[in-house]
Amino acid sequence: MPAQAKLLTILTEAVLEDDVVELIMAQGAEGYTISEARGRGAHGLRSGKWSAGANIRIEVVGDAELCARIAERLQSDYGRDYGLLMFTTPVEVQG
Repeated sequence: MPAQAKLLTILTEAVLEDDVVELIMAQGAEGYTISEARGRGAHGLRSGKWSAGANIRIEVVGDAELCARIAERLQSDYGRDYGLLMFTTPVEVQG
């Protein structure tokens, strides 16, 4: 039977990757997935053609409390000074 969980999606600047991963794991996550991201939004066009200006998409699956804890810490630590967009989606975990 599938388990109910949340998927936290984090879109941020690639320069934060190591810090964000450390924060995610320190909050109790079992793992994460990272991929490159490009697009246009409130912070302008992010082509990702220059690695220092690239964006990443980090996904974490966990319970609602874990996702909220991670999002609150990221917003507090990086929200003011870096491009950061986060959202959660309900998911069913198979297996």
